[in-house]
Amino acid sequence: MKTIILLDAVHDASTPPEQQLAEHVELLQVAAQLGIDGVVCGQHFLGTEMRYYQPVPYLAHLAAYAPAMRIVLGIVLVPLLNPVQIAEDVATLDVVTSGRVTFGAGMGYSDRELRAFGVDRSERAARFEESLTLIPKLWSGQPVDHPGPLFPVDPGTRPSVLPVQRPRPPIWIGGQSRPAVRRAARLADAWYAPPFTTDAALRALAAVFAEEREQHGLLPAAEFPVRRELLVAGSKENARREMADRNAARREVYARWGLAEHGNLRDAGVSFAAASEEEEDGRFLLGTAEDCAEGLARLRDEVGMTHFVYKPQWLGLPHTDALRQLEAFGTSVLPLLR
Repeated sequence: MKTIILLDAVHDASTPPEQQLAEHVELLQVAAQLGIDGVVCGQHFLGTEMRYYQPVPYLAHLAAYAPAMRIVLGIVLVPLLNPVQIAEDVATLDVVTSGRVTFGAGMGYSDRELRAFGVDRSERAARFEESLTLIPKLWSGQPVDHPGPLFPVDPGTRPSVLPVQRPRPPIWIGGQSRPAVRRAARLADAWYAPPFTTDAALRALAAVFAEEREQHGLLPAAEFPVRRELLVAGSKENARREMADRNAARREVYARWGLAEHGNLRDAGVSFAAASEEEEDGRFLLGTAEDCAEGLARLRDEVGMTHFVYKPQWLGLPHTDALRQLEAFGTSVLPLLR
């Protein structure tokens, strides 16, 4: 099982930008010292409560601080963007990181972002599917034959901006609904499971993914990245109390951004209300280092998780506390799994 650190957006415009960058660099360097295998950054636009720096240039800079780490774009909001630019941006990032990039793609959900880019919600799936069909063609090194209908490329065009990895970087598709998981099975190498999915829903959706691949004559996926919120504490009760405070602030922001309304959470097995203890135990990894390691081992051995995506930062959490959690994860939890 490989581990990936998520460098999250936990500051707004009131925080100096150099502080956010410095905190991310420090977390990344500590993660590298702890033997964590990769780093991931996500994408949003027009963030107010949470400031997202755009992941391609941001990760190009951060990659220099962790030259052995995998660089994961998780996730790019594909329907908002032109696939030709996505393909060349990601290929450029793969070149400057010497072939370390994984391309994570998703649909997005925010009305504010859709309006800003002039994209109708009803067009998201068509834009996404055509983009994920075109992008690998643009990475192939062969003449591209893609008449559209949304993103036509002149016949015979042979792009010269190509990734180092051949035939292409791995593609992960995120989402928590059955249609999203089926789309991932057809168009990607892996389904990137988000943190909202309960253990029961994770198993059910993983079965949907496997079935869809089989129906399309595709081999079983070699990778299964899963994001889970993990908190190390002296006891499970203490961890539950801390997680309740952290999760409430995040839930409030995501609700304002439209995740509760448009996030297709039903298939993930959760509501957007405050979680019960039973639901917490099905979505979070909480408690002592032994508790957390046991939960990770269960996801690895029973569900097939190959990559665990770990988030040490939370809205309002002091940077020193995030560092403490990261160090506890690396020094107390991970050794129990090796």
